[in-house]
Amino acid sequence: MNSASFTTRTALSRRAFLRGAGVTLALPWLDAMLPAFAAAPAAPMRFLGILNTLSFHTPFLFPKEAGRDYAPTPYLEAIQSVREHFSVLSGLNHPEVRDGHNSDKSFLTGAPHPGSPSFRNTISLDQLAAEQIGDQTRYPSLALSTGRVTFSYTSTGVAIPPETSPARAFARLFIDGSPAEVSREIARVEEGQSILDRVAGQAKELQRSVGARDSEKLDQYMTSVRDLEKRMERSKNYTRQPKPKPGVSAPKDPEPGDDTRRFGLLLDIARLAFQADLTRIITIGHGGTAKTPSKPEAKFAHHDLSHHGQDAGKIEQLALIEKDVITEWGGFLRHLRETPDTQGGRLLDRTISVLGSAMGNASSHDSTNLPILVGGGRFKHGQHLALNPQDSPPLCNLWVQILQELGVETARFGTSKNTSIPGLEV
Repeated sequence: MNSASFTTRTALSRRAFLRGAGVTLALPWLDAMLPAFAAAPAAPMRFLGILNTLSFHTPFLFPKEAGRDYAPTPYLEAIQSVREHFSVLSGLNHPEVRDGHNSDKSFLTGAPHPGSPSFRNTISLDQLAAEQIGDQTRYPSLALSTGRVTFSYTSTGVAIPPETSPARAFARLFIDGSPAEVSREIARVEEGQSILDRVAGQAKELQRSVGARDSEKLDQYMTSVRDLEKRMERSKNYTRQPKPKPGVSAPKDPEPGDDTRRFGLLLDIARLAFQADLTRIITIGHGGTAKTPSKPEAKFAHHDLSHHGQDAGKIEQLALIEKDVITEWGGFLRHLRETPDTQGGRLLDRTISVLGSAMGNASSHDSTNLPILVGGGRFKHGQHLALNPQDSPPLCNLWVQILQELGVETARFGTSKNTSIPGLEV
């Protein structure tokens, strides 16, 4: 519920005019046109999307019971301390995405047939949100990964390379460059602006000599150029500003193969970035690990274990890894619960996090009945929403619901057929 603010100003009608000498002018929108009791601006929401590429062994994840009184499964036992802050969703999938590991490309887009040679991706949820609300923060979005896993795509279907080093990500967000480095960065931005000026001038000349259809395309191109110019100007302004100090030491990158720990460090960086309001949109890809905190002395062949073929010994080892991944995510939710938001309340209530996979069963490369955990935000959590996998709503329905929670005005995204998932209420 939005909080109310009290004002003693004289209230003006929204239809107030200036009149004089036979001339009538409509007034612009003024603060005084607000009613005495006015809803305060909504606090900004954040989004963290996590793709676990090797999926989860769903018999250890999905509860047998639907609703709020479910008995915790082996994986959910590890995060019962935040049970009221997350929901388990089963039965969801992307229609016409049945392409094994290639399905990762469509996790946040819903684009069909990602394994096709002619496949061209569409914009991902995070990048659509970044286009709409990314100008409100220093960084429109961040793409992070434990091992080159990317599932963020631009409006033209181009994959965004992720940052894999927690140390580099921390430095980019929180460590100021030297005066010389700042000057070089500003010079690079100004050089880019100069190039855009020249390109824009050439495009305008070309527009005079082409037909109506091409002129329309050039109009769209010019709009993109102007948007890029604005982003570059914001980037130059931010470069001049000192970066926030998080009050913690810079992390050290873990050893190769220790990617569950790397995943945990990236979660910490995401939390710090949200807390400092450096960005409100982050993705993290987790592509498997050779080590895991539960058994640090062992070495695992994670990909091979995910293709267990129902071998009990492999499933037992796989469960160690997967439970640790979910434990790290639960710790992220717990830390958000304990972190105050700069605008009041808890950071957890202003952050929606999704942990999921584009495969429901990695062993058989099946891309239905996807494991999806949704945490934080304004949702009423603490439940297992068991949807019928034979007649389930598209996963993109959830993406629309999340986009709307982020303040993005849209009623459609990807293969969506509605604007929400039944039972997931705010």
